[in-house]
Amino acid sequence: MRQFITFFILVAALLIPSMATAQRMPAKSGMRLSQFKAPAAAPRLASEEPIMDVPEGTLHDNMYASSFAYGLGWGDIYTQNVDGGIGKVVEGTDGNLYIYNPISQGYVWFSILPWIKAEPTGDGKFVAKLPQLYIIDVGDPYYAYCMHYDEDEGMPVVEDEGEIEFTWQDGVLTQVGDKFIGLCDATADWFYMADQHIVYAEQTDVPTLLPEGLYVQSYTLTYLSDPTDLTKTKDCVVNVAIDGEDIYMGNLNNNNPDSYIKGTLVDGKATFPTRQYLGVDAYYNGHIYVLTGEAYVDSVTYSSPVFNYIMNDEIVFNVDQEASNIVAEWPAAMITNVGPTTLSIISDYVAPGLVAFDEVPATPAMPVFTEGDLTINNVTGFSVLHFTIPTTDVDGNKLNVNKLYYNIIVNDEVYTFDPATYIGLSSAMTDIPYSFEDNINFDIYMGGNGRHTVYLYTTDFAKVGVQSIYTAGNEVNRSDIAFVINPASGIDEVNSGKQVAGVRYYNMVGQEMQQAQGMTIVVTTYTDGTTSAVKVMK
Repeated sequence: MRQFITFFILVAALLIPSMATAQRMPAKSGMRLSQFKAPAAAPRLASEEPIMDVPEGTLHDNMYASSFAYGLGWGDIYTQNVDGGIGKVVEGTDGNLYIYNPISQGYVWFSILPWIKAEPTGDGKFVAKLPQLYIIDVGDPYYAYCMHYDEDEGMPVVEDEGEIEFTWQDGVLTQVGDKFIGLCDATADWFYMADQHIVYAEQTDVPTLLPEGLYVQSYTLTYLSDPTDLTKTKDCVVNVAIDGEDIYMGNLNNNNPDSYIKGTLVDGKATFPTRQYLGVDAYYNGHIYVLTGEAYVDSVTYSSPVFNYIMNDEIVFNVDQEASNIVAEWPAAMITNVGPTTLSIISDYVAPGLVAFDEVPATPAMPVFTEGDLTINNVTGFSVLHFTIPTTDVDGNKLNVNKLYYNIIVNDEVYTFDPATYIGLSSAMTDIPYSFEDNINFDIYMGGNGRHTVYLYTTDFAKVGVQSIYTAGNEVNRSDIAFVINPASGIDEVNSGKQVAGVRYYNMVGQEMQQAQGMTIVVTTYTDGTTSAVKVMK
């Protein structure tokens, strides 16, 4: 089995966002801190361990977090008002208070984030004595240090020892004072990540769920995709349900598919108010809202034109129920966003128009393999499978991708993705949703070109296949199975005497790179024409 490693999930932000401009939340990418600068070699004490498990005590989960943060980009330091992060607090059975992921809601995202300890001083006050070991990144220790802003330096500076004071009253955690909690290596060298004015409060907003028994109709949502060409569009599939004068729209965020926004349907107009809560999205480490606004083409803020927004109170659609059309005209826009106030955009739907999707049973087209789509590594014991799943049926008609799944077939058995092996999964899976991605360990993901990549923790098979499954129209229909033959036949590539003809490097979305950096797919081509692929962290 491939050795798993712990690493930070960082956002490589190149610009300084502010409340006045739209900040788009980047997709996650696996990186090591040493990519930004070399980690210190100083060892930690043998008795030191970061607090990664939930401490014993009373857990206050999925709190609403805010702070002012410094962040690290590619050679850039930026600042950000963090709004709508996920906070947690444990009132420990030992009397201490434990604070989840204070560094930082804005740009460090991973499935398991650390805690720091704050000791009681009386009257609802607690002090975090720093430094504390924060996390281990591929064997290198990183610490939470106390920092203060230095006018001459123009940024926070590290204190050898210091304290951060908090109050914990009525379920609200509030940092006292202006000091920062910063991330440093073992020699107290700052990694340009630090937070101050931290507040964790109970999240009182709740997602809107559909009333039982409502009929849900799938709609194709088409929206403007290119601020330089307002004729270009993209589309996705959303769900709509109508109950008298109530109208619901759902599946606006991939990780909250069962949450809806609610509007009113009166005189052919569907009106949805802004700041509707969809729920927690662990991928973006945030509380997700749907905001509304008016779009404009911003050619000033960034190096190339982008859609930016003037926020408003609602979006209004024209509804033609006979034609099953729901349309909001330019410049109307809906935005899925981390938090309800500061623009931290996940997806934006500019001039959204919806057309009812004809939900009929269909047999999906067979998945497609191309040359080199299976690579075997008998040394590491895993295989890499690439394939394309057509989003059409056998007659070329478009399918609802929200109802499209696939199975991996090893020899003639359906492969089970077991969380004991696939650490990015919370439960066993056989039917994989078309758009599903394991964003923790990147064992299952889909590149920007629509190509799927799956890691199989076995090399002992004669053939492996993919079968598409379509569940629309109250039927389950399956494609033919596309098989690819195992070319390795058990040959150990290290001991086979083959000569390497070339090595190429690809990132996790399939883009070729000059050298390995971060989480990298290393593809080796041998003189006999065979290839192998290995996922590595550099």
